[in-house]
Amino acid sequence: MARVLAKFFATVREATGVRSAEFEVKNIRELLDILSKTYPKFSETVLKTDSGELKQFYSCMVNGRRIELLDSYDTVLKDEDAVALFPPVGGG
Repeated sequence: MARVLAKFFATVREATGVRSAEFEVKNIRELLDILSKTYPKFSETVLKTDSGELKQFYSCMVNGRRIELLDSYDTVLKDEDAVALFPPVGGG
């Protein structure tokens, strides 16, 4: 288990009601599971109901690297890792 800091931005922050929180978890999948149990609005806002994975265009980064470039939801976390969760980005 690793002690990590989860940081929330924009609508993800609105769903949790906090800017950040610390958790003890082993990987991204476990962190998302704990977040959905801790913050009910997080689950309905950010996660797909069937898989528990991020909805399309939501982004998760570990220490500034997208999880898709690591081991995706199985990315093993280490003490003091920072996990950032972002909503879809719009613009034009």
